Amino acid sequence: MATFAYKTRTTRKNALIKVYIRFNVDRHTSFYVETQYLVWSDAWDNKKQSVKSRFAFTDDFSEQQGRELMKNLSELRSFILGEIAKDPEHAMTKTKLEKIIYAFHHPRSVANSKRVRSRESLNDYIARYVREMESGERLNIHKLRYGLSTVKNYKGFIVQFDEFCRIKHKRYDFGDIDLRFYDDFVAYFTTKDYSINTIGRLIKELKIIMRAAREEGLHDNGLIESRKFRVLTAEVENIYLTESEIKAIAEVDLKGDKHKSIARDIFLVGCYTAQRFSDYSTINEGNIRTLENGQCVIDLKQQKTGNRVVIPIRAELQSILDKYENHLPKAYEQKVNKYIKEIAREAGIVDMVEVSYIENGEKKSHLVEKCELVKTHTARRSGATNMYLAGIPTIAIMKITGHKTEKEFMKYIKITEEQTAMELMNHPYFARK
Repeated sequence: MATFAYKTRTTRKNALIKVYIRFNVDRHTSFYVETQYLVWSDAWDNKKQSVKSRFAFTDDFSEQQGRELMKNLSELRSFILGEIAKDPEHAMTKTKLEKIIYAFHHPRSVANSKRVRSRESLNDYIARYVREMESGERLNIHKLRYGLSTVKNYKGFIVQFDEFCRIKHKRYDFGDIDLRFYDDFVAYFTTKDYSINTIGRLIKELKIIMRAAREEGLHDNGLIESRKFRVLTAEVENIYLTESEIKAIAEVDLKGDKHKSIARDIFLVGCYTAQRFSDYSTINEGNIRTLENGQCVIDLKQQKTGNRVVIPIRAELQSILDKYENHLPKAYEQKVNKYIKEIAREAGIVDMVEVSYIENGEKKSHLVEKCELVKTHTARRSGATNMYLAGIPTIAIMKITGHKTEKEFMKYIKITEEQTAMELMNHPYFARK
């Protein structure tokens, strides 16, 4: 009986490589045909025909890319099996399988009995992609609607991409997105003093859009998967607030300013729950339940991931919930970001922190008051970091934050070398006799 399996055919390490189909016609006859898909060599398990479950994902090969690859390979397998079922009398050949794979990737070009739809341009597709994100017609990898901030970022990408096209006096299409385009795109936004991470985000969004268009059969350009077409990243000073700093914020007298008071309370909820703003700012009585032991917890489903998390309610959080009768007032992230900087300043959080930035393509740094760096996401990072410093087991904190791997979690929290050393000094191994 004919069978086939997904395989890689190289021993190369740390590189994007092709995924092949090994088709076994019978016990004595087999052949290889390449698919159009690429995988990071260290991430692939030939025996299981899948991405390794314990692979430490990076920007070179992200967790999202891994999920997309497995989804694509599953759909290709189903398509091949369907085509085999249509003609069970004839043995599969290499040429025949190549044609089947081509038909899978180019359904419009091979459907002779159907009217071929005129191909969308890259600009038109980008516009449609974002419209579908906003309407809910297009869902994220968790099969959930995209958050407002994500949609906003992609709308921003449209503006930046259109600006680049105008400056270059060129209307770029799918086939034009190559390494030369990449170099020009990065160089242009670098001269505009965009940060490395902002440029990296634009590249990431373009790659995601290009992959989606390829899956829909609009092009077969695979150059975005080149290691040189990489998402730029740079270390940024993602601060966290200590327990004493959070207490100082909580104790600022805001009785005369209702808006600031609400912003402060919402922010503190984030510090005590270690959730994203989209989750901690909308907590209401429907999220609160009592366990068998009488302990009250917050039970919610994270909007971004769909993960269900259960968070114990500490006394400070309970006081805020009581204040609003378990229904937090509506707050806008932009406003909270504005007010919490002012409140942090009033709380005396004005230590100088070094931050990096890009100017004329050169990395520079300067000192800024810590209060100016406080934002809504600082609450989540602070909550997770303080839980860790309090000695709560990492796996337990991850159940609250929703992080999938310990490596991912440890990169997220803000622990200095000095704090690590202090933690180790409490270990019996380092204890003085």
